[in-house]
Amino acid sequence: MNNLATRTITGTVFVTAIVASILFQQQYYTFSALFAIFNILAMKEYYGIINKKQNVSVPVTYMIISGTLLYFGCFWFTLFEISGNYIGYAFLILYMLSLAFLVIYELYRNKEHPTYDLAFSFLGQAVVAFPFGLLNFIARSPYCLLALFIMIWTFDTGAYLFGSTFGKHKMIPHVSPKKSWEGEIGGALTTVAVAIGIAYYLSQPIWEWIIFALIVVVFGTYGDLSESMLKRASGLKDSGNILPGHGGMLDRFDSMLLAAPMVYIYLEILRGFEFI
Repeated sequence: MNNLATRTITGTVFVTAIVASILFQQQYYTFSALFAIFNILAMKEYYGIINKKQNVSVPVTYMIISGTLLYFGCFWFTLFEISGNYIGYAFLILYMLSLAFLVIYELYRNKEHPTYDLAFSFLGQAVVAFPFGLLNFIARSPYCLLALFIMIWTFDTGAYLFGSTFGKHKMIPHVSPKKSWEGEIGGALTTVAVAIGIAYYLSQPIWEWIIFALIVVVFGTYGDLSESMLKRASGLKDSGNILPGHGGMLDRFDSMLLAAPMVYIYLEILRGFEFI
């Protein structure tokens, strides 16, 4: 099977699984279950990349367990009100204890550069586990969650098509040689067009969805570039090979890692002003 066919089949199955999980989230929590697995795989890839660096030795299994506690703590708080949610608090208390014990644990590991290990351990929680956990809160509005992924995919496709056709001016060539400003602008225009279509379909204010789209474009771009920087620093082309033809989980969710927290903040602002 050639690479194009492999990419097409893998991409179709991947997108279908995510869309189906979102559509059935409120009945069966399929999205949260699926992304609990994705979160674990993404953390495994992230810490695996980090451990390729010289003088770095992060306790991978320990950090995956910590990130999973954070994820399920976020999930549980989406099921019930925060007040009196003892299970949710239990997960988050265990998570905070795991981070405290990590510092103590590092004292006994006797590694050459313990501060590096601690810094990269905490960074992985901030840039991988935390964004995945926040998706549970965005999932309280399934159409917003679906829109987030549709816009990410739209932007990636638009940026690729415009960039490969018109791309001449590189954005940050030392990090990602193929990313161009022409692709960025083309992807942004495509994503805004989709946002306007969503606004009309839902009969909601266009400006809300245009801002949503621009948040995805800006922070999705820098999420993608940040992952490219991480891979380049470790001499890797892909974060993994779990998705044939598409690389690893981080390769598929790099745009989401910075976009999701910003989208969550934006949605909370809209709720605060009762716009949604």
